[in-house]
Amino acid sequence: MKRFLIFIFTFFFIITINPENKDFSRWTFSPEVGFNKFDGDAVQDTRNVFVGTASSLSYGANLEYALTPIWGISVNFLNIPFNGIYTTNVDTFSTKLINGNISATVNFSRMIFPQTNAKLYINGSIGFGYAYYTYNVKLTPNTNPKTALTPPYGNAGSIPISLSVEYNISKSISLGAKATYITFTKDNLEGVNQFQGVTNDRIALGTMFLSYKFGANNKDHLRNIRMNEFSPDEGLSLARTNAEKINKLDKELKKLDKKVDNQGKRIDSIAQFLSNDGPDSDGDGVPDVRDKEPNTPPNTPVDFWGKTLKINSNNFSEDDNSGVADRQNKSNKSNNKSKSNSNSGSNSNSNSNNCNCDDTPAVYFDFDRIDLDDNALIMISKMAKKMKDDPSLYVEVRGYCDYIGKNPYNETLSKRRAERVKTEMVKIWKIPANHIIANGKGKIIEPRIKYKPNRRCDFFFDKQ
Repeated sequence: MKRFLIFIFTFFFIITINPENKDFSRWTFSPEVGFNKFDGDAVQDTRNVFVGTASSLSYGANLEYALTPIWGISVNFLNIPFNGIYTTNVDTFSTKLINGNISATVNFSRMIFPQTNAKLYINGSIGFGYAYYTYNVKLTPNTNPKTALTPPYGNAGSIPISLSVEYNISKSISLGAKATYITFTKDNLEGVNQFQGVTNDRIALGTMFLSYKFGANNKDHLRNIRMNEFSPDEGLSLARTNAEKINKLDKELKKLDKKVDNQGKRIDSIAQFLSNDGPDSDGDGVPDVRDKEPNTPPNTPVDFWGKTLKINSNNFSEDDNSGVADRQNKSNKSNNKSKSNSNSGSNSNSNSNNCNCDDTPAVYFDFDRIDLDDNALIMISKMAKKMKDDPSLYVEVRGYCDYIGKNPYNETLSKRRAERVKTEMVKIWKIPANHIIANGKGKIIEPRIKYKPNRRCDFFFDKQ
């Protein structure tokens, strides 16, 4: 008995000096109570399935240390009294047995279904232990070959096997039922010599138990979690390392969040600065937030900063623009000649609905572009002033391209140029959109080269 207790104490001392993993709780305490049947040298009714000894109340307790959600180690102490008769009612025995054992435990439900969330589990255990028993024997003298043993106590080894069903009421509490079958290394637990006995004694035990899981409310208990929530010590160490890295990354991300927030505010400020939305006190199309000349006269052509444009619209920097001035000069001479030779009939025609009596005004573009330069802005401002002076005017903006490129592309490009001019007149100069028609005429055949005078939009005015 002393050796067994020393072994149990040493075993649990080794477990406890090894620090419990801080991520899980592991200990479970389970008191139990039930009834037993003794299977030994006693009268047994052949009609009964179970042994024929009287049912006696048994009780005990179990302390388990979980190694994983499936496996564990437990120590169990049981008080198992039993009694019975031999051949007659006057030949009786009464034994009080205390059994202690250490067992390996297994959660069969978790083993078969590692990721189950069920609250009902089937558990099992097998182990070895030590039993100490005392007995009281009453025999009729000289009536049978049995002889009472002396002294009235004994020791035996035991091998317990159990199967239990357990239901988790909460994280800490569970209720269950257990069946235990214990085989002993002796054949005289009833306290007599049975000369014909050849089988060791056994006890069948059925109990109810209530389990308490220590610390389960503060952190996960291994009996309550799934296998994918558990990792061995090496994995936990790696997890801790990763957790530290994640914490560092989280701090860095918070710093980046602050920087991004600051940059976001700056971007919002820049977006507001670049936008054409917002108050425009002088109505020049440039919001007050970036208007450097906030008091320009109405209809004054301005640049991005709201400064007055002072560039001559007839001045071209490219060599291929020289033809524009020549074309306009020829057109002026032709118009002057036609005016001097006109008669009264032609004078009446000059008062007709066609108001395009000057040279056809134009806006010019760079190669393959729809951007408006300062010269173009000045010309558009003149056309817009003309329409504001006479609200009955309508204008057709015709876009053209030079010969370079394929027809479908140039048709689209010429249309985009006309639409760009229309957008400028509507958005900046507030000309009604239904007074402007934008048409794309594609490319001009001659000359068959890159020629800026052909990359243009013309204005044709009329009245309805």
